[in-house]
Amino acid sequence: MAGTLFIMIACFTWALDTLIRYPLLGAGYSTLQIVLIEHITLLVFVSPLLWKYRQTFRQLPKNSLLCLLFIGGVGSAIGTLAFTEAFQYLNPTVVILLQKLQPIIAILLAYWFLKEQIEGQFLRWAAVILLGSFIMMWPDLRTLSEAQWHYSTDNMSIIKGYGYTLIAVIAWGGATVCGKYLSHQGMPSNAILSGRFVAGLLVLLPLALFSTSSFKAIQSTDLSLMVVMALLSGLVGMWFYYQGLKRVPAQMATLAELSFPVFAASINWIFLDMGLSFYQILGGIMLIVGNLGLSHKEDEDSSLSTATP
Repeated sequence: MAGTLFIMIACFTWALDTLIRYPLLGAGYSTLQIVLIEHITLLVFVSPLLWKYRQTFRQLPKNSLLCLLFIGGVGSAIGTLAFTEAFQYLNPTVVILLQKLQPIIAILLAYWFLKEQIEGQFLRWAAVILLGSFIMMWPDLRTLSEAQWHYSTDNMSIIKGYGYTLIAVIAWGGATVCGKYLSHQGMPSNAILSGRFVAGLLVLLPLALFSTSSFKAIQSTDLSLMVVMALLSGLVGMWFYYQGLKRVPAQMATLAELSFPVFAASINWIFLDMGLSFYQILGGIMLIVGNLGLSHKEDEDSSLSTATP
């Protein structure tokens, strides 16, 4: 059960992150600028880990190196940028709805790449979790029939919106599976963590060089907030995430990540005085119960495998 709880703690830090990230975006800083500052901050703080695991990085097999580059470059950098960019073209509800495909992508990739079996009991708990996730969104989904799905009638803009969303879905789902693969290969969690930020920064720097004109001078207060955000959701959050990922299968990890909207809604209720609807409460309970049920099943399986001679 510890693995699922660790990933839920990570989701809690990511939800707290929104209290800082969205005001920064509202202040005129671009997504690329914010994500770049985050990665530079994180690189500074994990530099001792990079030195500690320097031999591990040098001796990485080709497949492991590609997985590490995918986690950082595609999952951490490109996925985040693509997801944020999608909101420029599509209704936010459509973007978040499509993001629910991420667990399905991760489960299928884990089945194909990691040979994780998809059992009947797992599917039942997964159905509870996914249903809970949709119930939380139900009030927004009901308004979609009358809402504007696309901000432009131009076909290319519509394609871009869906394309950016699917890139983020595949990037994040694939990153979960790649992280589990590295864990299977015996790579320490802290090595994966620090390598992720280096790979992400390697992708972000060239993008930043071509986008400096869109960067805004950062106020000292805002810079402090960016650093705090990086340490909270980046360093602390990802540490808990990889501690959890090494303890549970990738298919369970990706479903545990769906606890994020539960914490986001709770934080909005506590800090922003935004009330919780019946659907949010019901869906949130189903998400938590489903993840605890999956975690209990995994504990039972582990106990049986240990007891079997």
